[in-house]
Amino acid sequence: MDSFTLQVGSALVSAIMMISLFLLYRASSRELCLLDWSVAGLLFFLRNCLSVAYFLPQLTNLVSGALVNALYLSAHAAILVGVRRHLGLWPGWPLVGALAILVLALNLIPAVQQSVALRLMLMLPLVLLLCLATLYTLWRAPDPQMRSVYLLLMGIELLFSLQLLVKIVLVALDPDMPLTLAGDELLQTSGYLAMSAFIMLTTMACALIVIRRQELELRRASDTDPLTGWLNRRALQRIASHEFARSDRTGQPCAILTFDIDHFKKINDSYGHAVGDEALIHVTRLAQDVLRGYDYLFRVGGEEFVILLTDVQSAELSAVASRLRRKVLKQPLMCGQLQIPVTVSVGYAERQLNEDWQTVLDRADRALYHAKDHGRDRVSFYNAHNMLEWLR
Repeated sequence: MDSFTLQVGSALVSAIMMISLFLLYRASSRELCLLDWSVAGLLFFLRNCLSVAYFLPQLTNLVSGALVNALYLSAHAAILVGVRRHLGLWPGWPLVGALAILVLALNLIPAVQQSVALRLMLMLPLVLLLCLATLYTLWRAPDPQMRSVYLLLMGIELLFSLQLLVKIVLVALDPDMPLTLAGDELLQTSGYLAMSAFIMLTTMACALIVIRRQELELRRASDTDPLTGWLNRRALQRIASHEFARSDRTGQPCAILTFDIDHFKKINDSYGHAVGDEALIHVTRLAQDVLRGYDYLFRVGGEEFVILLTDVQSAELSAVASRLRRKVLKQPLMCGQLQIPVTVSVGYAERQLNEDWQTVLDRADRALYHAKDHGRDRVSFYNAHNMLEWLR
């Protein structure tokens, strides 16, 4: 396939990238990264249009190689900008502009203007650095649930980087290689083909990243209590089943701790439901301070809470329950100048051999009601013999 056909095809693929990602942005305007990636498609499209124009005799003299290279480099930079914005980092558009100006300036040097090989040796390493920067940024992304879709774009950037590296080595080894801007040499035609494939696959990868994040956001919204930010009863069933099955495989102990706010109805009746909501938020924040970062936290009722603890020993479980009770007791709810004392009752149970999570939760609930029946503001638990005990 000749270079002209490849350039036309690449221009069409670029137009598809620009239009499809922009339409996705219009449908989900919160995802500004889609706008960045559609700009990348626009830059690729303009670059390819100029390259196509170079093949037309009446337009050849109007095409600037410097502008072609600046557009190409800026398009790759725009992909990196979109990735950074998606991850909540500073996008860096001013740096893209500075990079484009630098490329324009370098390409206006007479020696560079006269040598396609020299232009490639100046531009390709910069493009390679941008691809590697995108790859590195995605590699350091913290969300493991997004890892699968990040891997797709990482793989695309890696393969494109490898072909760039091969081109750099080939040009460096043979600086007198016969190259022209509109040439059909294997090095250039393979590069045009790689660029078309890169643009097409990147469009798919960028769209999948946004779709995956929206899917996870919808799942989190359906699994999360909007007031406290803790998981809800629906999530409890799924997560507890998964963790207890994992406990069966690994032998790691599991436990369930339940607690609720003492005399919560009295708080609502005396101070109003707005203060009651503040009490719920207050208690859950205090609870998070004494719990481990990887414990599962659930709000399963009005003032009823469940904590699923994995890989926890009896002594540690008892200490966590006691710290939780004392933490809430020592820090009353402050509403302006009003100080409202708040306490919690806590119950917990450790998983015995082959117990399902509903059975353990039932025993923890019994322990909780045991604590409430014996004066509140205390901890109750099942000991190794399944007998209820309590401690202050």
